[in-house]
Amino acid sequence: MEYFILDLKDYYVIPVFLILALALIIVLISNRIYYQYNFSSRYLITRKSHRFLTEIALSKSDKNKFNQKIAKFKSEVPIHKSWCKEMLIEDLIKIKSILKGKASENILLIYEKLDLNHYSASLVRDFRKYKKCDGIYHFHALGYKPGITFIKKYMLHPNRVIRSNVNIAYLALSKGDWQAVGKFPIKVSIIATIKVMDVLHKEKIPRPAQIDLWIQSPDPMILKLAVMTMVFYNYRSKSAEIIKLLRHEDKALRIDVITAIKDLYLEAAEEELLSLLYNETLDIQLEMIEALGVIGSEKTMIFLKAEIPKQDTKDIKLKMVQSLNNLDPVGLDSLGNQDADTQKMINHFRKLAL
Repeated sequence: MEYFILDLKDYYVIPVFLILALALIIVLISNRIYYQYNFSSRYLITRKSHRFLTEIALSKSDKNKFNQKIAKFKSEVPIHKSWCKEMLIEDLIKIKSILKGKASENILLIYEKLDLNHYSASLVRDFRKYKKCDGIYHFHALGYKPGITFIKKYMLHPNRVIRSNVNIAYLALSKGDWQAVGKFPIKVSIIATIKVMDVLHKEKIPRPAQIDLWIQSPDPMILKLAVMTMVFYNYRSKSAEIIKLLRHEDKALRIDVITAIKDLYLEAAEEELLSLLYNETLDIQLEMIEALGVIGSEKTMIFLKAEIPKQDTKDIKLKMVQSLNNLDPVGLDSLGNQDADTQKMINHFRKLAL
């Protein structure tokens, strides 16, 4: 029996192992050759596409010549392949982010003439989440307004990420239809809020009429959006509601409110900031003191002059010194003459300011 096993090993196992190893080597070499060939081919096509898209986006050819150039280009690249479509769309997005006016309009025309809008729509319809998000991104990044038709149906999608991306894209493409705001998913609403602010910075969207309702929302993220949007539009009509949020239980929201008070110069918040100062954590105290250094009156100056000499926490004391310097530099110099530690801080930040 032992000799039989050894014979089996010699005549079958080892040859089979060698054949498998050889097959694996052939597959690896073939893949390498295929990769090198395709890499060179794709590189040449990519270079050609970059050059063509830039030239045609900037060209002022008539409609017939424009269509002829597009048709010729389609015959020269493997536009039927997904990787080619993806590459072309990425290039169009990059070019559009740079160009303005008529040239920017040409980008959308090229997008349609190359049938890339249909490809993006097919991605939006795809059952795979990442593909769907890619299609939504294409419409959003290119500012392709007809894309609203394809994405609007997903505004209540059960997947939070998809719903967030659709809502942001819808807001940007609709140029200010704010109906999507109430549908932001809670778990990703911080990201959604940042995206909204990015849209406001990039698009010329009028101030939403619903902003007065948002500031009354029980949802901290909607309140965050309301506060940030009010700062963006320099909207001060709801200053009392903003100041009241200094007592909100959500810490991150309170920090945003303090920033809004400073940016909107809400002087009416001074008394509330002073009364709540020592009830807060160190990081929020620093934010409050900085805000007081912007909106503070004589009341804040008196408070700081009394607190600076006896303040033991270095970070708090330095921030108080900086704020008083903004409000009353002469009074701060008097404090420095009485306290060496305070004078060191004055010298330090004034030197940095230079």
